[in-house]
Amino acid sequence: MGAPGGYIGRMTAADLRKLSMLLDDLEVRELLFGLAHVRSGGRAVEPGAPRLRAVVLDLAASTTAEQYHSWLSDDVHNRSMSVAQAHAAVGDDAIDDLARFTSCSAVAVAWQLAIVLPDLVDAVSPGAQVLDAGVLAHDIDEACLDGDRSAGAFGSRAH
Repeated sequence: MGAPGGYIGRMTAADLRKLSMLLDDLEVRELLFGLAHVRSGGRAVEPGAPRLRAVVLDLAASTTAEQYHSWLSDDVHNRSMSVAQAHAAVGDDAIDDLARFTSCSAVAVAWQLAIVLPDLVDAVSPGAQVLDAGVLAHDIDEACLDGDRSAGAFGSRAH
């Protein structure tokens, strides 16, 4: 299965909850923010949502079709990703940059990416289509706000 094209539509409430739950973890939020701003895979893509979307699409080439399809589907359990696949998808230089950004080791960052990236693809692909970068940026902002509201008076910072 090749990488799907841009999906202009919006997330459903269930999809927004998936993304909100993912971004509720401040370490995951920091990791994904960093990923959206480091250059990965040698592609020159504008930082932010366009770069994060490019990483999501690039995962189709560095994983098996079965893995990627499981992440796109709402009906199939997400298959795991290996650390080697995270390295292949994001690149060693980007992982090193993320390690400096997050004050973690490159090994820890690669492990975190292998855990988080399948859930990210799942959350940003309603109807098995990866969201357009503009919609993705809006929906990430909305998911962060939703997560902060659902965490109570102290917001997500109470973790």
